[in-house]
Amino acid sequence: MFAATPGELGDSVLNIGQMRVPAVRMSCLPKGDLTLNRLVYERFGSRNGFVRYLGYWLLARIGIYRRFTLERPERQRRLVFICNGNICRSPLAEVYGRSLGWETASCGFGCGDGFPADPRAMDFARSQGLSLAKHQTINIRDFQFRDSDFIVVMEPSHLALFREKSGARFPVVLAGNYCPNPNPYIHDPYNCCDEFFERCEQRVMEAVRGICG
Repeated sequence: MFAATPGELGDSVLNIGQMRVPAVRMSCLPKGDLTLNRLVYERFGSRNGFVRYLGYWLLARIGIYRRFTLERPERQRRLVFICNGNICRSPLAEVYGRSLGWETASCGFGCGDGFPADPRAMDFARSQGLSLAKHQTINIRDFQFRDSDFIVVMEPSHLALFREKSGARFPVVLAGNYCPNPNPYIHDPYNCCDEFFERCEQRVMEAVRGICG
């Protein structure tokens, strides 16, 4: 079934994950402003988010991340969703996957243990008939993996990070590859405007539906 394991790819091609462009504070943009800045921030989260989204999309078009899209997992596998802080993207994926009848779990690369989900993630989940009230963060170093886990990460940079942080050699897939309009990169919405936060969480749900079938 499995055809790929996380290796050196991640951000090694063009170092997309290291690209930085000058930031614009959303508080500086008037609420009714339809400038390019506002459109970028609402659709991609930030200028960096736009650059990375476009860069990863171009790499995906030439097949760089094709091997991180595997066939759908068997029902007996546990889906483990991983993001940076385990408060926005991966918790929503976990509870949504569970609502679809799958065994699920989540953790984060850079979080502490025992913290609640982001308030906006909790509000969005509630709007979808889901609950993150009982969610508590767990760092990947403290997470107990199983041999049969199906690992799902949110960004290409997470591929190598998973190997580094877990020491495990599980096959890994990119959540965004399973969306109706695939892109391997799902930008972290934590510091982003409300419009993008909702867009991101909707994309996470699209990915979960694509994985669960």
